[in-house]
Amino acid sequence: MILIMTLAFFAGLVYYTVNLVMHTAEWVSVPSNTHLPAHDKLEYAGKILDRNNVVLAQSVEGQRYYNTDELTRKACVHIVGDNSVNIATAVQTVYRSKLTSFRFTGSFLFGLGMPESMKKIDDVTITGNDFRLTVDSRLQKVALQALGDYKGAIFFYNYKTGEILCMVSTPTYDPQNVPEDIETNDAYAGAYLNRALSASYPPGSTFKLVTANAALQTMPDITKSTYICPGTEIVGGSNVSCYQNEPHGLLDMKEALAKSCNIYFGKLAVALGRDRMTKTAEQMGFNQHIEFDGIETADSIYDVSTANDNELAWSGIGQYTVLETPVNMAMISGAIANGGTPVKPYFVDSINELSQNTPTLGERMLDKPTADTLREMMEYTALSYSNLDRHFRVCAKTGTAEISDDGTVAHAWLTGFLADEECPLAFSVLLERVQTGSAEAIEAANKVLQAVAEYYHA
Repeated sequence: MILIMTLAFFAGLVYYTVNLVMHTAEWVSVPSNTHLPAHDKLEYAGKILDRNNVVLAQSVEGQRYYNTDELTRKACVHIVGDNSVNIATAVQTVYRSKLTSFRFTGSFLFGLGMPESMKKIDDVTITGNDFRLTVDSRLQKVALQALGDYKGAIFFYNYKTGEILCMVSTPTYDPQNVPEDIETNDAYAGAYLNRALSASYPPGSTFKLVTANAALQTMPDITKSTYICPGTEIVGGSNVSCYQNEPHGLLDMKEALAKSCNIYFGKLAVALGRDRMTKTAEQMGFNQHIEFDGIETADSIYDVSTANDNELAWSGIGQYTVLETPVNMAMISGAIANGGTPVKPYFVDSINELSQNTPTLGERMLDKPTADTLREMMEYTALSYSNLDRHFRVCAKTGTAEISDDGTVAHAWLTGFLADEECPLAFSVLLERVQTGSAEAIEAANKVLQAVAEYYHA
């Protein structure tokens, strides 16, 4: 028995020693090792770079510094983060432990469990891990300026590769000089929230892409049928009205989408029914969240389980209780551009020059014939009823999500994509509480599109 216990002891000692040698990096970085500095405060963290190697954050002599340009710092704070962990979706929150690496170079046995006086920081080599992101800090600055004083978000990503080129949220702040009143000043309310990923809004008429998808897949002759829009109509016992009660006259689906006819799509939702509308919405990312780069986004919501016909009609035009995230709205546009299948977005390109992401397909949102039809309709919409930038073939849909009883205050939306092999970008733009419909969203998108044309389009 003594022999067996002795052999077991030495076997365990050998196992422990080998395991310690193989996993020293993990061992030295655990919080219980008090011989290490407080490395969770980024003193030794590596650089964070944009796609053009612009330094967005770095540590120098135990201090964390951010880009020397204040506008760049404010434009990128929701992606990079600050010294805290308040921005849940930022690199310096999600990848905090990976920004710093530790290598134990002392004796593997001598000093284990020994007094503090015998533990030496000299036995640990601390290095920073450099992160290169997919975002372009130049576009970030343009997008921040385009949002102006509005709260909102602008999101542009490559629908072929998944690379996020631009993701800006407002209100924002300077991570190098965090305002002392950020927790109490209403001007900074929601400043830690990345609205592109972590906030859901009524999508307004951008949701008509979902309703159109449901109809195109189940009503073979829907593109040939017409409807005369009177501007307001009783549906399910109550009014459904178009924007400012404007009558649109004779419409087919293409014109109804371009003119954003509420009555047309409201009645279409009722004809399709709750089950079909719910199934299609869930195929297009609703009632679920998106996961990438270690992040879970907020859910987009479509729930008409208790809706009457009038409420179902309003859901078909993105009102009622429907909620959408800007990132999912961009993925819907990206799926249409891709023939029905979205590519998942990401913004961490590499760590220490080792690639971290490859294009990853999401679940198919719509079939290719439907995607091709919607692509044609969205291009017609952009050409005929908006003043979007003409450097590209833009396919788009606007949205005005009314949030006041009198219809004077709304969230302004724009979603779409560039039908351009050189710049395959899908996008969504959201401005909270505007009083001019979708015009402000179009103006903001144009500023970013003009910058894209300058930087990427010969």
